[in-house]
Amino acid sequence: MAFLIPLAATPWGAAIIGGTVTFAATKIIGYFTKPPPSPPPPPSPEITQQELIKSAREKLGMEVEKQYNFAVCGCSGTGKSTFINSVRGIQDIAYNSGFVYAIDGPAPTGISETTQAPARYRWPNNVFPYLTIWDLPGGNTQTHPAETYFEDKVLYAFDCLLLLKYGRFTQLDIDIYRKAVKCNIPIAIVMTKGDVDIDNEAKLRFSRPFRKLSKNECKILIEETTRKLKCDATNELVKAGCPEPPDNSMFVVAAQSYRDQLLALLEENDFPPLETEKLFEACSNIAVYRRSSQ
Repeated sequence: MAFLIPLAATPWGAAIIGGTVTFAATKIIGYFTKPPPSPPPPPSPEITQQELIKSAREKLGMEVEKQYNFAVCGCSGTGKSTFINSVRGIQDIAYNSGFVYAIDGPAPTGISETTQAPARYRWPNNVFPYLTIWDLPGGNTQTHPAETYFEDKVLYAFDCLLLLKYGRFTQLDIDIYRKAVKCNIPIAIVMTKGDVDIDNEAKLRFSRPFRKLSKNECKILIEETTRKLKCDATNELVKAGCPEPPDNSMFVVAAQSYRDQLLALLEENDFPPLETEKLFEACSNIAVYRRSSQ
């Protein structure tokens, strides 16, 4: 299974549900105010925990003993950098030759392949002092070939993988998912640009954009389109010979709406953030559970 425990089994005893409160105000803040208990377990008997730590440090400079580490991975062009900026409440910045990296600053974005090397980011104002989110280069390119992407980026060393996809699964997506399940690494399937999918469906079904629908029409359309996207994703993975993903490992998000919500810019008729908050509650839950249960 992609997630190893039911999402309702949180240390706070509350079910994981979608919400409209800000990320910093949720129960998530309680997860990352102290260091994790120990590094994540090795993916197989052939790799010891010491070898895992050494490999992660050598290849990525990753601190696995004092930090929880989430990796945002997948093909180039799925919006990984924008996603990382959005969930931290940071506006995008276009990549240029004068860009200066800062660990609590924006991940550069652009229409071409902008992330050339793995980059770690933290939340502004040290909101989560022991959580690092990684922007990994898009795979399935000449620079980052699909065949060795999982191993090259030491995906087995992360506490949780967020596999971003838009449209159909690529072979890289399938390989990442299959290897993560085999190595017992928690992985969330994140369907980005959910607002685009739902708006397109609104135009097909009602001949007008989402923001012109009634509240009831919006609610029904979101529920039905989200369910369809998850069903299609499940069918694709099963057809490719992968284990069927549980529903609580798949999320349809509108990350830029979530950023607007964090920055108090989201207006009544704007598109909702969908399952962005739910995604991070789930990832936080499984990461902490996995470390504390060793």
